[in-house]
Amino acid sequence: MRYLFFFYLLMLRANCFAQGSPHGASPVKSFTPLENVIFEDNFSSDSLGHFPHKWKSRKCVVDSCNKTHAVVRREGPDKVLGANYFTYIKPVLREALTDSFTIECDIMFKAQPWLKIAFCLNRKTSSDEIKREFLFYNDDQRFIVDNVTKTGRYVETFGHLFEDNIDDHLDVPSIVFLHNKWYHLGFSYSHRHISCYLDSSRIFDIPDCGFQPFGLFFGLIDSTICKDVVIANGKLPDFNKLITEKKFVTHSVLFESNKAVIGEDSDPFVSQFAKWLQKNPGINIEIDGHTDSVGSVASNLNLSVRRAEAIKTQLVDKGVPSIRLATRGLGATMPLKSNKTEDGKAENRRVEFVLVQK
Repeated sequence: MRYLFFFYLLMLRANCFAQGSPHGASPVKSFTPLENVIFEDNFSSDSLGHFPHKWKSRKCVVDSCNKTHAVVRREGPDKVLGANYFTYIKPVLREALTDSFTIECDIMFKAQPWLKIAFCLNRKTSSDEIKREFLFYNDDQRFIVDNVTKTGRYVETFGHLFEDNIDDHLDVPSIVFLHNKWYHLGFSYSHRHISCYLDSSRIFDIPDCGFQPFGLFFGLIDSTICKDVVIANGKLPDFNKLITEKKFVTHSVLFESNKAVIGEDSDPFVSQFAKWLQKNPGINIEIDGHTDSVGSVASNLNLSVRRAEAIKTQLVDKGVPSIRLATRGLGATMPLKSNKTEDGKAENRRVEFVLVQK
């Protein structure tokens, strides 16, 4: 049977060829995993039939179902991740994703092929996370990308178009997948450039995907298993810009929509920044919160103040003395780009750490 395949992300380095991954996954020609590993799991320390301890359950994709269906199984000599039913889970990352990262794993389809990898973008709406999904399944041999935005949702099918206004159409070659055979997937991401690799071939390349992911999750059904999952970053955030440029701007602190509640995916970034501040005890900062222009001037100003205070609270909880941290809310008064577009609004929703001179 013919199927097509999924998965994502790129930092393209050449000349991997026979070297493969240093972390246990099988080799992929022309795909080079990065070296700063922030997640790695071969499930060897997990008990069979139990949920893997390095992962977090999202939900079972059935109305009113609260059960967790992802479990560790045995496949030959290896422990693997499988599912008893259609379910979503996410890896618990040790550090935040940077602007360059790689993802790799081995995948096997025992029967019907189906696998989803979703990359979460830089904010949430009131109803759902904004995300881009790479979905592989066996319906009409199609590989699908769903792009969910604040203003709506479109579905792009490689080889087919569901909407006339979709411009970023890609052609992906048909691939024959055999049951009970391991395939190696690799995604490479660098500055919004995404490439996907299957075994020795790059199956698609997106020069500008239009977003910076902050997290990801896996969707599985009972016919799909995976093993040797490795996620690695490129360089860490350059907090030294606070010293050289007197300011560090980030979109990596994520809040719930219209609230001052920091999302859990932002915790690795805040932890990294707290460690940097602890290593540089002579530095004091001001935390400036910025919003887009949606809403009233007063509500945006109030929201930005509360968000700056929420970041300060987290930094203090992680060991940074409160006396070193000041806060300020600026609302929508200092936009980086026009608030007339969704991309501009996303750029304007940010946090700035400003060096305070003693």
